[in-house]
Amino acid sequence: MRIAAPADSLAGMGSPTFRLHHPDRGLPATPVVVSVPHAGTLVPDEDAALLAISGNALLRDADLHVDRLVEGATRHGVVVVEALVSRYIVDINRAPDDVDREVCPEVQRPARPSARGLCWRTTTDGGQVLRRPLRLDEVNSRRARIHAPYHQALETLLEERRQRFGFAVLLDMHSMPSTGRPGHTDPGARRADIVPGDVRGASCAPSLSGLVGAHFAARGYTVLPNDPYMGGYITRQHGRPLRGVHAIQVEVNRDLYMDEGSFAWLDDRAAPLRQAVLDLVEAACAWRPPT
Repeated sequence: MRIAAPADSLAGMGSPTFRLHHPDRGLPATPVVVSVPHAGTLVPDEDAALLAISGNALLRDADLHVDRLVEGATRHGVVVVEALVSRYIVDINRAPDDVDREVCPEVQRPARPSARGLCWRTTTDGGQVLRRPLRLDEVNSRRARIHAPYHQALETLLEERRQRFGFAVLLDMHSMPSTGRPGHTDPGARRADIVPGDVRGASCAPSLSGLVGAHFAARGYTVLPNDPYMGGYITRQHGRPLRGVHAIQVEVNRDLYMDEGSFAWLDDRAAPLRQAVLDLVEAACAWRPPT
């Protein structure tokens, strides 16, 4: 029996900082939500004056074109949540309190020193992102306008699916430079094609991690779980397998689908990866947690 996809409480809801892509009505319901937190390059007007970089420099650390890799996922009955704002303004995949003194001297309980926390201070190449340190009210504004709405949308969508199916699945889609940069933990190292991150088994059932790894390996991609990325705030915050919410971060090597120098999407190169990603979405829809 075909079960109609749920009418999400967020259906029709708009936001200047993220976009919801809903499946057509009448498609079979699924427990899967797809997140694309880093493909955006938008700089809100109220934040532009404090940004020290512009133009193509804004593209350097974005997960460019990941939204294109998942295009068509809604045909499998899933919702895609896509952030629109540049991670240089707010990084959706960082904790809301991940702010150090150099970013905001007024913060009362600063996080450990971090150049790339909630609000980036420098790029992965060491370039300055901020023209000056942020005031606390400016940090709070970014949290309220950009970070909180995205995570509230994820929480709502996942909870609706958990209640309906008894579990929910979050595929958090990212891309990574083909080689580690100076600001990374693996500078100069060639990376695997696919890095599934499950916080070393904490954010989802092992069978879901195994499905993701085997899915890409069977298509000839090199897979290296949790290295160099175990999963960020999204995976850690929303992945609660004991409560029935299973989250996994999927990093894809940018060299598989784009020119890293010009930032151009390469159709011929991207086609097999895009199909593999859509096939993964379909496989995740059919996955069931162990009982």
